[in-house]
Amino acid sequence: MQREVSGGRKSGTARWIWSGVFGLAVVMIVAFILLRAPSSNSRTSLNIDQPPSVTELDGTSPIDATEVSEVVMKTGLTLPPLDFPPGSVEEACGFNDFPPYHPSTFESDWDSRIPLTSEECWSAMETHINTINPFHSVRNSDSRRPFEFVGLEEPLTFGRIFADPAGDFLRVQDALSRSQCLLTDDEINWELKESCHAEAFLNYALFNRICLGSGWEQEQTYSSNINDLTPEQDRLAWKESLEEEWVEMKCDSLDQTQEFSSELYPELHKLVMSFQNPTTRIKKSAQELLIELSARLGDEAAGLTASFPQHSIRHPALYYEEGYKFGRFAALLSSTTWQELALKQVPNADRFFQIFHMLAKAESREDDTIEAIQFDYGQLVQHMCVPPTTEALDYITADGYIARFTKADIEELLELEPEELRELEIGPDGVEDFLEPKSCKEVVHEIRQQREITFLPLIDVLDRFEKAALELGVYE
Repeated sequence: MQREVSGGRKSGTARWIWSGVFGLAVVMIVAFILLRAPSSNSRTSLNIDQPPSVTELDGTSPIDATEVSEVVMKTGLTLPPLDFPPGSVEEACGFNDFPPYHPSTFESDWDSRIPLTSEECWSAMETHINTINPFHSVRNSDSRRPFEFVGLEEPLTFGRIFADPAGDFLRVQDALSRSQCLLTDDEINWELKESCHAEAFLNYALFNRICLGSGWEQEQTYSSNINDLTPEQDRLAWKESLEEEWVEMKCDSLDQTQEFSSELYPELHKLVMSFQNPTTRIKKSAQELLIELSARLGDEAAGLTASFPQHSIRHPALYYEEGYKFGRFAALLSSTTWQELALKQVPNADRFFQIFHMLAKAESREDDTIEAIQFDYGQLVQHMCVPPTTEALDYITADGYIARFTKADIEELLELEPEELRELEIGPDGVEDFLEPKSCKEVVHEIRQQREITFLPLIDVLDRFEKAALELGVYE
């Protein structure tokens, strides 16, 4: 498995080199590691409290000083050092000693997991990874947006998933052995959250997905322009790479016999698969059904899971749990306005006003929810105020499908009459906004000046949105 030059490498495959390392130092380090390495190369026997050594990494052979010199001469690339906060991943793992994240770097035979064999680097990365929500990096925006925009009192993180996988499995087994926890059809009972271990169902399902299934692979931030990165972008690309490496190594250190399969646990697996809705268009996996049961039992993080698949054929790269149908966010996440928010569009007064009103209703408990919903205004501002990364215009049609118009399509639309544009559900204002987009500041000012706002929670939303935009420096 080797990372492609385009940046779409699989987890655990990037190779890297240390430029500026003297040959003698490398020999001493390698000799030290060899002396400490255990005789077995089994990855499942790794000590999860300590970073694995080089020889535990799939039998990786140490690289000698001659090879180091050859690679350094071959790449001939260096980057200026950056200032990193003490204790940060970048500082602890020695990012200033990393070669450029460049195609020529990946021609070497260096294992990118070598820096993680340092106890300091491993510990810093663990602290960092434990705060990450794995849903924040999934490629499907429908699955990602709820976790980005909605705030939870107890956020879903890798720290939660990796805290006690064995214990989570025991709790799942306990719940599935009791009839009161086996909710049928679309039954919901949030009062069973504690007694039926709702949190453990989500933890265990994600542990299986990330460690024993499809894995965790981030959407690379700079995969399309790997040949032209600034020093800051280059180091972020390396950070994303090592994040994937750490998760894979952590997974390898955990018990692999907890895979929830029909072969290992036939009766339990059959029971979970019986929760399948026979009328669903897309048949769901056991992991997805476990996540939905978690939501039905009251876990709030599971209640944010969403996929909104629009086709009857299952796509192997997507997940299809729909916990949002069963949690307290159901009314919010199933609304057309939420789907409008999830799209990356240029600022528009009508659209912003609808979104702000939706946020105000949710925060003021006007919707029939157990408690007010809180939102991450930093994430909302980044999404709504930073221009779209693609030259396209997305709209939701009356039947709920997303229509995408490219720049070439827009140029053709300019030749249509206003009435014809409205028939396409775009409208002339939408075309003008795309060609000459307004800033968030202009749009919010327009809303304040031209709309009669008497709903106090809506005024609060406007104030919080403006404050976050000013703090992030995107209110222009």
